[in-house]
Amino acid sequence: MLETAYAVSADGAHLAYNVTGNGPALMLLHGFSGDRKMTWHAHGIVDRLADHFRVITMDLRGCGESDGFDDPARYTAQRHIDDVHAVADACHFDSFRVWGWSFGATIGLHLAALSNRIERAVIAGTYFGRIFTPEYVQKTVTRVEALAQTPVDELAADDRDFVQRTNIPVYLARCRALESWAGIEPDELRCSTLVLTGTEDGNVIVRLREQRAAIERASLQLHIFDQVNHVGLISQSDLVVPVAEEFLKRG
Repeated sequence: MLETAYAVSADGAHLAYNVTGNGPALMLLHGFSGDRKMTWHAHGIVDRLADHFRVITMDLRGCGESDGFDDPARYTAQRHIDDVHAVADACHFDSFRVWGWSFGATIGLHLAALSNRIERAVIAGTYFGRIFTPEYVQKTVTRVEALAQTPVDELAADDRDFVQRTNIPVYLARCRALESWAGIEPDELRCSTLVLTGTEDGNVIVRLREQRAAIERASLQLHIFDQVNHVGLISQSDLVVPVAEEFLKRG
């Protein structure tokens, strides 16, 4: 049974987290619609890492057991950086490694560029540059608003599940906040970084292949898994964990 602890961020947000294992501190950051349990624990990744790391899993603000807000101003990139620092402080770690997936990987890029506390970073399922354009944000907001206004019995199964388990005002605030997030470029990162993707990782693999030269100039590592899609970067833990773990154990 996971024992949930709470840290308090700079703006008073309460953040749920767990700590497991022994070794150097490793923070795991989940995707936009998930939480720490369904991402890292359910796929056995924490159990695989706990022999070598003090593994910290946290729910991002607006997700899982952490506080959520319906004000987009509470979801800036800096707020998320402050949150990760607050959890690390609660665990008494001045510096730590980070592994983020999808939106968590985007947060990881911001940490690797803007925080002096990151020792090594694994960035899985995101790319460099501006991701959350106004067009992207508006398209997402419009779709979620339409789902929320549709009778539940008229929704497809996946959409029905999303609406029933999601706090829609909080989700929309998080979406609207994304437009303020700046892009991070490879030469801005301040720590050793491994970028992970798969050949079936949609737009991410397309963009990372375009960015390969800049990634290599910045002395970052890019690893592409064959026949792995976006979710596979988490669900195919037998394949992904050994690659990430070997990198994270260095230094």
